[in-house]
Amino acid sequence: MKKIIYSILLASFPLLIFSCKKTEEEKPVYQQKTKADDASARSEMQRAYDDIETVYNSTEYENASTSSLRTSGTVLPCGKVTFDKKNFTIDYSQSGSNCNPYRVISGSIDVTLISGTTFSDQNAKLKVVFTNYKVLYTNSNQSVIYNGTAYITNASGGSLITLFTNTPNAEVIHKVRGDMTLTFDTTGTNTAVAFTRSWKIFRKRTFQNTPGTETGITFKLEGDTSFASADYFNNGSGGNFTNVSEIGLNTENEKFICDVTTPFKWYDCGPDYYGPYVLKQGKVEYTSYTAKPVYVALGYTKFYWSGEAGYRYDNAVYTYDGSCNSAGYKIDFSLRKASDNSAIYSASSYIPY
Repeated sequence: MKKIIYSILLASFPLLIFSCKKTEEEKPVYQQKTKADDASARSEMQRAYDDIETVYNSTEYENASTSSLRTSGTVLPCGKVTFDKKNFTIDYSQSGSNCNPYRVISGSIDVTLISGTTFSDQNAKLKVVFTNYKVLYTNSNQSVIYNGTAYITNASGGSLITLFTNTPNAEVIHKVRGDMTLTFDTTGTNTAVAFTRSWKIFRKRTFQNTPGTETGITFKLEGDTSFASADYFNNGSGGNFTNVSEIGLNTENEKFICDVTTPFKWYDCGPDYYGPYVLKQGKVEYTSYTAKPVYVALGYTKFYWSGEAGYRYDNAVYTYDGSCNSAGYKIDFSLRKASDNSAIYSASSYIPY
């Protein structure tokens, strides 16, 4: 059963390869780079949340929650996990390059059940504290450090095990709120040149059994709050963002907002619960405004970026598939006028899952 649960959790991993960042040039296929930027920062944050979910859905955590003794267990490939009844700590200080030759992780994440008897209770809440959680990319010597607090609420009640029943449309819904500071070293020289940015997270993660059959497990990721554009950017821009997953300051020290306009949804495309799980749909839209004089003089101050899942890239053509054959994201970027949304520059690219 534990392996089945892990396979469901792994369904979120494809999302790691894209992020809310500004596309700098048009490329038919995007190649990931191990450097400290907005893209890697979002990906690494998602990796950390995946680690947390893996632990609190593990047999080791379930067993520890019924014991008064503090125990340790090997649950993750990176980091040492220590449990007690309502708390676990992931210590990454010993992970080193044994985790990944390109990523050295240090620091810790402390998770405490602050509401509910167990996390499977409805509205049970976990407090997640990041303490100098650092990811160092060895090929560039660049790094990003996370500090701050997040809360994960089990809005529906139940555990992932409850999905493996014949009850149609059983759901487990987790809501995430995070208030983080991210410290970037983008030069790879020393911490004296580092700079810090604030990010806030608003996410809703839904695991569903539809309709209670062997291949009926789906995973959905959505934004979970709303903002009026004029209020957030303070620049008179119109419209509302209704499914916001993330806000903050990017590496250029500009406000940004990510709006999940179509929920990201993974489906079981295999003959049983083990999958594979394929991302068939989803779209996130990124907006920021720049005050750089060269753009302001031209009137083009709005950066817009979107990533839409469910695409294939066949014979140099972006094709929306939306099926189990979906293989990547179509990325669109443009530099626009805030006044009428017209674009002076636009580009498209493709990112494989």
